[in-house]
Amino acid sequence: MRLSPITRSNFPLWSKFRREIYPQISTEFDLKEIENIYTSKSWYCWFIERDDGAIIGLVELSLRNIVDGCLGSPVPYLEGLYLIPTEQGKGQGAAIVEKIIGWCRKRGYSELATDTELTNIRAQKFYEKSGFEQVDKVVEYRIDIADQ
Repeated sequence: MRLSPITRSNFPLWSKFRREIYPQISTEFDLKEIENIYTSKSWYCWFIERDDGAIIGLVELSLRNIVDGCLGSPVPYLEGLYLIPTEQGKGQGAAIVEKIIGWCRKRGYSELATDTELTNIRAQKFYEKSGFEQVDKVVEYRIDIADQ
């Protein structure tokens, strides 16, 4: 299993996987965000590829300046991790987290952070089993000030 870079020709598959991670976002917002992520120097996104070449998932990682509970800056932040349902529960998620940790260590980072929805108990258990520790529970808000 390996992490393979996403190219523009892969945007439809990237968007399909993102809809599994973030079902609440609109298609229009998703396509704009994909473009922003793709051109950003602080995001790293890969497909999860089996040894036979089959693409079975997605990893989205950003570098955040400030992360609750972390002392470093920037902090690699696992924004999204997705495996297709037939590949879940086989230990591959844990193997991907190890690959991401290795990627972070190789670049000199000492911390890795992530989050999940308050209601996603399965993901919470996965991250805790993978060695992450809970640092907070929050409800986030935003306001669109462009039209005001």
